[in-house]
Amino acid sequence: MSLVKSITSAKSSNKLIKVILFTLVFINLIYFTSVIHNNNKERISSITSKLTSSTSGNNNKQQEQHLTDADNDKLSSSSNQQQQDAHETVLEEQEKEQQTQQQQSLSDDDIQFKKLVDAKLNSVKKNQGKYYMTNTDLSETKIKVPIKQFLKKYESAESWINKNELYYDPRFTLSIYLNELYMQYQEMSDEQLIDGNDNQHLIGGKINSNELPDISLPFNWVDWIDLTMLNKEFSKPMYQRLKCQDIQANSHSNPDTSYFCTDNEDISEETFQEFFKMGYKYKTQFPGFIINDHERHEHYCDNDYRVMQAKAYTMTHLLNPLKVIILGADKKDGNGGTFEFSVDNSKTRLTSSKLIDRYMESHGYYTRKQDSNIDTVRNGKRFFFDSSEDQNEVPDIIEMDYLSTWNQLNEKVVPKYLSPNETGYTNFLHMRDKNSIVLKESKFMEPPSIASQIEQYTGKPENELSPQEKLYLEGLQECSKYTDENEVRYFRMAVINPGDPRNRENEWGWHYDWRFFNELTHRTNIILDRLLRNWSKFAMEKGIITWIMHGPLLSWYWNGLLFPYDNDIDIQMPIDELVNLAKNYNQTLIVENPSEGYGKYLIEVNTYFHNRGISAEQNHIDARFHDVDSGIYIDITALSSSNAEVPKEYKQEKTIQLIDDLTKTNSNKEGAGNNGKQVNSENQLIFNDRRKHFYKIDQISPLKFSMMQGIPVMVPNGITNRLQFEYSKGLKSLEFDNWFYIKQLNLWVQKDNIIPILEDQTRTSNEDILKQIQPPSSLSNDQILKLLNNEEILQEYYLTRSLTRFHDFEKQVLFDDNGNDKPLDLVKYKTYKKGLKMVKPLRKALYEYENIERIKHHH
Repeated sequence: MSLVKSITSAKSSNKLIKVILFTLVFINLIYFTSVIHNNNKERISSITSKLTSSTSGNNNKQQEQHLTDADNDKLSSSSNQQQQDAHETVLEEQEKEQQTQQQQSLSDDDIQFKKLVDAKLNSVKKNQGKYYMTNTDLSETKIKVPIKQFLKKYESAESWINKNELYYDPRFTLSIYLNELYMQYQEMSDEQLIDGNDNQHLIGGKINSNELPDISLPFNWVDWIDLTMLNKEFSKPMYQRLKCQDIQANSHSNPDTSYFCTDNEDISEETFQEFFKMGYKYKTQFPGFIINDHERHEHYCDNDYRVMQAKAYTMTHLLNPLKVIILGADKKDGNGGTFEFSVDNSKTRLTSSKLIDRYMESHGYYTRKQDSNIDTVRNGKRFFFDSSEDQNEVPDIIEMDYLSTWNQLNEKVVPKYLSPNETGYTNFLHMRDKNSIVLKESKFMEPPSIASQIEQYTGKPENELSPQEKLYLEGLQECSKYTDENEVRYFRMAVINPGDPRNRENEWGWHYDWRFFNELTHRTNIILDRLLRNWSKFAMEKGIITWIMHGPLLSWYWNGLLFPYDNDIDIQMPIDELVNLAKNYNQTLIVENPSEGYGKYLIEVNTYFHNRGISAEQNHIDARFHDVDSGIYIDITALSSSNAEVPKEYKQEKTIQLIDDLTKTNSNKEGAGNNGKQVNSENQLIFNDRRKHFYKIDQISPLKFSMMQGIPVMVPNGITNRLQFEYSKGLKSLEFDNWFYIKQLNLWVQKDNIIPILEDQTRTSNEDILKQIQPPSSLSNDQILKLLNNEEILQEYYLTRSLTRFHDFEKQVLFDDNGNDKPLDLVKYKTYKKGLKMVKPLRKALYEYENIERIKHHH
């Protein structure tokens, strides 16, 4: 490995690096074959493949495995282009030839207009205080903490373990957990060296987490979701707190609340003992009412009561995730790896765990109450060391900087990457290349029967099943009790009273999961952007193939952005990818790259996804990616073969072309050659989701990479025909729900912002506005400048201009002059795929916006 170190530190020419790399490959192949233990051969061969592919560039034949950050940077610099603002670079290459022609054809008025627009954009760039929403960097990552209130040594009535109120700050939580990960990796590395093991767990001078045992840590939702809105209740004496009767009085139809709510005073002692194991001491540390289930949709209530129900349920009854995955920082090759830990069974909150003491001791403070010997047990071996030597007394207040800890973790530890023997590894390699991806029909074939899968898993000793496999088996057993017609609805919503005075838009709450509901929000654009960003990162890291569909695909078609009025995201995947998601990542909490934000997202797979017919009980969604800070989510649906009847509209609509052969298709339902699956006359498999959407393979495959919101995503092969089928006017109409598409800005703008700039402000119907903004009429340069006088529109244009221009370019690659699908232009695709790199977040981190920036800028 000394050769790897020398390469990472060398500043040689490309030719010299290539010579060294070829030599390195040859030496390492011999070295690895003769020396490395058998159980490491597969991983080491992956590393040599990485080195080989760096010199040969043959990504199709060589498997790639990540080295250290420095290794990746140096190796890629000798063979790959530097692409910091990749979409801008591609645009510059594409537009060089056009700029001279455009400049010659521009009138004096157009030239002046361009200068004025550029001046407005420059004013945004120079005045970040005024236009603070355009700066998505984190501004306040450090936090001052009265630390003695968290430590056992200084326990008092003011300690958080004794207070009724809850403490929450994501920067505190990240500081503790990132530090613990770093410490445990250091301890495991030291243990390897103490035991006289070789240094295979080291690579390029860094600890390789891929070669060390998994880490298991305690977890409690109160440290990961803001439940402090309950503090208003906790500050009251028990007799003044809300009870179930108050929930009942605020609910529609005045329901019997016993099915979901129990008063604090009626909770059994046995149940409270379970609560106390989480790190609580007193019954007063819980609300006056305990929520143990969902209040039915027909018993909707006001916004605030629904939020309290969500917080109370999360505090006591929300099941812990099985695993936590922290997304790594992006690298030049597009993947930053992950840091992961399994969740133990303790459910202990931080205020009663040892993690805070360990944080303090690792930073040079002595926190033990009596003796100073710290007892560490790992892998059945016990280690003692004196913690008091050279340690300082604890101050009243300390400054925590989780970002510094995060950087330290990345500097010293290689994150986890998929290994060649893990599901999704081949996908992972293809997705890194950003080439089009061809899907086989086998990926859409309905999985083996539920009964056969149950037999497979019950045939194994229980102690050999992972927590994820046990959960998968439980889902199979539960699903086996039901059919498509009688299964129970799985996902449940935060249905609220549309007449609530706080509910200004008469919202019903159908787009929020009830457990994570945190009030109706107008921050949807922030949340959806971060949802899509982190789902894409996770899917890329784990080799999970998905693509955008339905509303998001339509909004992508227009300008490569999400509709500003949308409130959810729809993605699809083949059924075998959903099975992978269920078996390996169900109930996993995904944590946003800490250098970008504080988002947390729960992966949850519907128990009844094993039934593949059309669901009668609205189990149309197979999985969700929940934003646990708001309840907003991504809907995930799988496509699979089934015996579901193809709806009549597919027989009538020729643009979809399932179509003419359905008589033969249906007659073949029970055909021996088709195993009950539907095929058309060309023997193409017809597959569907659990609602009403049917497809054949060439409408989906090959998948093509694109950008949405500055995020790499995949889109299906057939786009315009499908969108025309689902949205008859969606590709042509410049208006939807009082939003109008302004082509000069590539943005949707609200009607109220357009009316003041119209020449005839007496004609304000949607039809009249359309006549003034679309060909043969259009908005003048002066009218566009007036629109840009609106600070929100100007900020949005500043943030999105380069992204929408890139989308205009890629539409030339994917569509003909009429906007319809055309055969892929491989030359242009090769050019534009260089720009398919994750860019900086388009929107601010939600926590920073709500708790720091908004307070700072709105006095």
